[in-house]
Amino acid sequence: MYKRLLPLIFILMIPGCRHGKYYDHRKQFLKRVFFAGPVPDGPITIFIHGTKESVLSKLVHKLDYPFGIVPSATVKTSSVLSRIPFYLEQANGVDFPRERFFFYGWHGKLNFPSRLKAAERLYGIIKNHKGPITIMGHSHGCNVALHLAEFARRDNNTQLSINRLIFFAPPVQEATKQYAHSPLFKEVITFYSTADFIQIGDPQGLYWESYAYTPAHAHIPFLSKRTFDPAPHIMQIRILLDRQSPGHLNFMLGSFVKHVPRIMNAVKRRAEEGGYQESRNLYIVNIPPCGLPPEFLTSCDIQGKYIPRSSFYKAKRKVATLPR
Repeated sequence: MYKRLLPLIFILMIPGCRHGKYYDHRKQFLKRVFFAGPVPDGPITIFIHGTKESVLSKLVHKLDYPFGIVPSATVKTSSVLSRIPFYLEQANGVDFPRERFFFYGWHGKLNFPSRLKAAERLYGIIKNHKGPITIMGHSHGCNVALHLAEFARRDNNTQLSINRLIFFAPPVQEATKQYAHSPLFKEVITFYSTADFIQIGDPQGLYWESYAYTPAHAHIPFLSKRTFDPAPHIMQIRILLDRQSPGHLNFMLGSFVKHVPRIMNAVKRRAEEGGYQESRNLYIVNIPPCGLPPEFLTSCDIQGKYIPRSSFYKAKRKVATLPR
């Protein structure tokens, strides 16, 4: 009987045997020790991960999560997370310096209580923070960030201010979407893809919280949505990579992350000029290959005009062979 269990035991031991900069923190993570800071005053950026992947996905995608709030330098260099502040600093070291970049890890369960608890703990860490705060979130990490508005309201905290929310593929749900309009958040920038079915895959219509946290007359769609209700401070950007709609995990990879500061600046300039969908602040931005600048598109521009992925690699090889 024990011989039959040996392969299972071996598989379960693999994630805990990986060593690196984050090894000591990981041991404490396995003991469920929550890191609560301290976080220094001044400008900071906090990245919140989404619902946790399976053990197999961790091994394949190298996703290694902290538990609590930790500086980016303590995360394993082999983890996908560690590359996010690296690419952001390369793109804009003034707004995203790595020494002011933190990761916030939570249990990552696919339910409302887990996200509420995560938001409550994060609020306890930042409620007295002095200085600008930027919060970045991926997937349901965005809903963790939105719940901060509820805890600030309960605490009657009018001093706390989140300067920017930057969301990657947020599942927009009826129970939390109204928080995006809270005065706590000065600016909300959200990126999404129409081919990202994981973003909308969480069935909000099956949760009792969806009905408990919304007005009685509210319609609860079965699946999550991609966009928030329009508001002047909310900018919603549909992303294309070489005119291809990316998947859910692409929003955490360098092929997208390194363009984020440049896209935000371009969208803000377009918003000041009036944009082409000013009433909803919706934009379609394509990231061309070979380091070309982002381009704004309309629905008519991309209808039936997707470029095959093979063309992307052909163009990349052609540029690599040009004389320098």
